[in-house]
Amino acid sequence: MQIEKATSHNILEVMYLLQHCIEDFNDNSVYQWNTSYPDYFRLLREVEKGALYLMKTKGVCIGTITFDEEQEEVFDEIEWKNKTDKYLVIHRIAVFPSWQKKGVGRKLVEFAEVYAKENNYKSIRLDVAISSEHLIKLYKSIGYDHTGEILYPKQKEPFMCLEKVI
Repeated sequence: MQIEKATSHNILEVMYLLQHCIEDFNDNSVYQWNTSYPDYFRLLREVEKGALYLMKTKGVCIGTITFDEEQEEVFDEIEWKNKTDKYLVIHRIAVFPSWQKKGVGRKLVEFAEVYAKENNYKSIRLDVAISSEHLIKLYKSIGYDHTGEILYPKQKEPFMCLEKVI
């Protein structure tokens, strides 16, 4: 398995992966994403900013992660541990359903953590749908702490915010 920066040529395969993840989430009553998020143009912007990465095995995309320094306005309400130093925000991690629970998501998070350390970030922030108990359990098991909850416009449920100080 290798992780590489996505290009515009990868967007359709990322959309394919995300569609399968959305269907899997919906089948399990998790409303992390929907048909309008993420869309092609968001993914294209992420590629242009250098924020979108893929994990491939035998040439096939099995996972993706997006991270950068930008955070949604609703994050301003949260009492983050790191209030003053540079932080990285993970916007999305997706693993093709047949590859879930095989360590792919953990490897993607570890990739972001190495990137953060190498680039002098002091913490990593992310959010996850409250109903996604297995993901919350994963993040807590690798050192992410619950810092609050937010509600995105047009979402059915709150999202838990987590942070890991590096």
